[in-house]
Amino acid sequence: MSNVKLMNALLDLIFPPRCEVCRKGSSEALCPSCFSQVRFTRPQLGVHSVTVYDGVVREAVHRFKFNKKKRLAEPLGILMVKYLSCASNLNINEIDAIVPVPLHQGRLRQRGFNQAERLAQVISRYHDVPVISVLGRLRPTQPQFNLPRQQRFSNVSGAFKVVDSRGVFNKRLLLLDDIYTTGATITECVRALKIAGAKRVEILTLSRAVEI
Repeated sequence: MSNVKLMNALLDLIFPPRCEVCRKGSSEALCPSCFSQVRFTRPQLGVHSVTVYDGVVREAVHRFKFNKKKRLAEPLGILMVKYLSCASNLNINEIDAIVPVPLHQGRLRQRGFNQAERLAQVISRYHDVPVISVLGRLRPTQPQFNLPRQQRFSNVSGAFKVVDSRGVFNKRLLLLDDIYTTGATITECVRALKIAGAKRVEILTLSRAVEI
């Protein structure tokens, strides 16, 4: 046994791995019991959201983003992979690249990673579709959940720009984010991609807010 494997085995004995949501013993970041509670949703208004932002998914996303439980990217990404396998009107084989919704540089430094990019990388691994970080966030914006509905659109208006149009022009893109609320962020991102010459933009989010 290598030194790394031996160290990991010792750590598992001292700190047994647990599900990040229910905290029961599990080698997986999201245990089978929690995983089985997720229910797929149907697309609404042209937006594909895997599930609702509630229960297990709400807790998992919160721990993933704000508690920096990065290993949750894998099971949450697999939920998106499973959804794509049965989405009749979203064919991943027709997609040229996945575009994650970006964070502003200040928030990226604070968090240490972009959760949308981590989810996109899981899908990329399973479907062999490249992830391209071509969208830039021009200014910091307030978290959308903290704002009244009418302010969410003005909060992100003009906040996004394509930084490399070569990866976008005449391409079929999958725009990806973790949560869909009012659609303000997604709308602005789609607008920026279309201005840069994207041929088609499909939208996929891990979850959709129950109340927006």
